[in-house]
Amino acid sequence: MSKSLTGLRYRLEPNPGHERVLAQSAGACRWLWNWALAYRQDVWLAARSAGATGLAGSVGYVHLSSLLPGLKKQYPWLTRAPHHALQHALRDLDRAFARFFVGASGYPKFKRRGDREGLHFPDPKQFEVEDGWARLPKLGWVRYRRSRAVVGKVRSVNISREGKCWFVSFCVQGDFARANLGLAPVGLDLGIVGSVTQTDGTVERFPVATPAEEKRLRWLARQASKRTPGSCRRRRTLDRLAKIKRHIANRRRDSAHKLSTRLARTHALIAIEDLKIRNMTRSAKGTPADPGRNVRAKASLNRRMLANGHSDFRRMLAYKCERSGSRLLAVNPAYTSQTCSQCKHCAPQSRKSQADFRCVACGFNLNADLNAALNILAAGLAVSARGGSETIPAREPRTHPRARHKPAGSTGIPAKAALAA
Repeated sequence: MSKSLTGLRYRLEPNPGHERVLAQSAGACRWLWNWALAYRQDVWLAARSAGATGLAGSVGYVHLSSLLPGLKKQYPWLTRAPHHALQHALRDLDRAFARFFVGASGYPKFKRRGDREGLHFPDPKQFEVEDGWARLPKLGWVRYRRSRAVVGKVRSVNISREGKCWFVSFCVQGDFARANLGLAPVGLDLGIVGSVTQTDGTVERFPVATPAEEKRLRWLARQASKRTPGSCRRRRTLDRLAKIKRHIANRRRDSAHKLSTRLARTHALIAIEDLKIRNMTRSAKGTPADPGRNVRAKASLNRRMLANGHSDFRRMLAYKCERSGSRLLAVNPAYTSQTCSQCKHCAPQSRKSQADFRCVACGFNLNADLNAALNILAAGLAVSARGGSETIPAREPRTHPRARHKPAGSTGIPAKAALAA
């Protein structure tokens, strides 16, 4: 029996005492991250001023964790936070620098209050999980909403905060394989009006913000900008803003989960277009010397594209296909919306509008998204017939744009961060 890891997320229901300890512990982890980041910058700058090169002068997790006992004596309030959570904050910073050095992400930033606050407990000896209850260090037994059973062995626990709500995530090891029905292959076209269009003509529209919700979000954003930073009124306004955004995101995520589960358990092969969302949603404002055109229209298009959550849907589909045994293929999306699925003639003039496709060569008429889905499926079947290995991994590596400009072997910090230090 093969074992795999998965995450199970639940709503945490702490009492006022628990909330106070959680907020203090999350603040301590945030402070330690910022202190360690500033310390690493100071050490790096001191080494460079002394003439060191390469990785000389850099410090890692081992050195920083050895300084933790001294910090607790200097700042006694650090002892109120779980020791393992503080250590994990240093490990997270070390991983962030490792990803930065290989060009997989940007330079680590200082954290602000309310910026992805949370705690992590990596040692199974430090916690217990029972039906609807979890015993955690410094907290004791805390209730969570048991919306589904915790199946498997809990390896670690992560606590996160969204607005006023706390959530607990269990990293569980077990057998999560699901049988696949093995139906006919399907191609998926990702769009804005129709979030996902299948080759059988089914169009799935992920729920986005309604006009009333968009109006409310704009009003709350204007109100937050008028409040004094750090005031209680501004914090309450931001909490209301975060609550609406969380509701919209949960609604979209629920729809994406249901669709990805149904597709992964039904079809033996799924072809999806390999969209580069990061590149497609870049700003068009340009530079002061060379300003862009139609900036407002491009910004609106970017918002509508990101609101569909295509990256989340692709990630869900990838790991669910691994569990069900189906195959997920990435297809180059170039010209799939301009090519006729019948005669394979490619011409921009065939795309009459966003929804209408009429081939200028053979006169074939079809919905533009459905025509693109048929082309994506044909390309996926061609890759499969050739024995290609374009299967999408469940955890796709991301390359940060900085990696394209950083010289080989460079391990320095950006000049902007160095000046800030």
